[in-house]
Order: sequence, then C-alpha cells, then structure tokens
Amino acid sequence: MRMRWMVTLLTLAASTAFAQASGEDSLKQIAQSVGIIGGVWFWIGLYLVVAAWVSLISSLMPEWVQRKATDIRTQSPRAFLYGLIVTLVLLILSAVLFSVSPTAPPAGVLGVLFLLALLTAFALGWVPVTWVIGRRVAELLGMERTDLVVAWLGALVLHFASLFVVVGWAVALYWAIVAVGVWVVRS
Repeated sequence: MRMRWMVTLLTLAASTAFAQASGEDSLKQIAQSVGIIGGVWFWIGLYLVVAAWVSLISSLMPEWVQRKATDIRTQSPRAFLYGLIVTLVLLILSAVLFSVSPTAPPAGVLGVLFLLALLTAFALGWVPVTWVIGRRVAELLGMERTDLVVAWLGALVLHFASLFVVVGWAVALYWAIVAVGVWVVRS
C-alpha cells in the first residue's frame, strides 16, 4: 500500500514537471525533483543507521551506556573540554603525519589510525549522548518511555537539529565533541 502511494507521488511529481515546461527544461526539473527526493531518502536512511547503531550498542553494553550517560549529565562541560583537546590533538597529529607520509609511508598509516580512533570514540560516545538528549526531550514533553525509545528520540532530535544551518550545526558539533570527551571523563 505504501509503495503504491510512493509511486503515485513520484508519478505526480514527474508529470507536473513535464506539464510545466517543455524540452530540456522539463528534464532539468525532473532531475532537480529526483535529487531532492534522493536527499530526503538519504537523510531518512542515515537516521535509520544511527538508530540501529544506538540499539546495537545499547543492547551490547547497557551498563557502560548508563554510566557514560550519567557522566554526561553531571560533567558535560568537562567532557566538552576534554573532547575538544582530544579532537584537536588527533586531527593535528593526523595532519602532520599525512604531510610527512610522502617521505615516510608508515606515517600515513599512523595518521589513518589516529582518525579511525577519533571516529570510533565519536561513534561509541554518541550513544550515551542520544540517551541524555532523549531523556531531556522526554521530560519536557512529559513522556515516559523505555530507555531505547528515549535514545531513539534523542538521535532524532540531534538529526533534526543538523538541518538548521548554523545553530543546528553548532549544537551537533558541541554534542559530537562531548561524545569524544566522554571517554576521558571519569565518574
């Protein structure tokens, strides 16, 4: 049933583009509408990947996620500061190693390993961040849900925040740095 509605919607969009212009203009309009539809599907797919990641890490390491979520709630400014330091150090070291890599190839490999370490710290730290954001939003809305649904809500809120050009990007960047810093903060 949903597929039928989607095909109908796409056909309507394409036929509208054909009716509005002729020749190459109609093809340009179809290409633009397909690009927009593709972007929307990419955005939805990206959220689903993040939700699956949150679910996987939450089910594999629930105690760790709870402990780190508590650390974020109580020490988020410290986590931000440590995350900023760790992020800058790893990015600067990677840049230096990449600039040296033409003369010493193993340095480039070490630079890639530093970037992978940063990406891993971010990806694992993002899960407790979504829990914290989801709990705050659920409290504001007066909702009582399970931890996993609250984490999905937090991921959705951060995902929507990234759509707002400057403010949303700043919020997402702040929480990404906190996600890296949560590894350094001790409870």
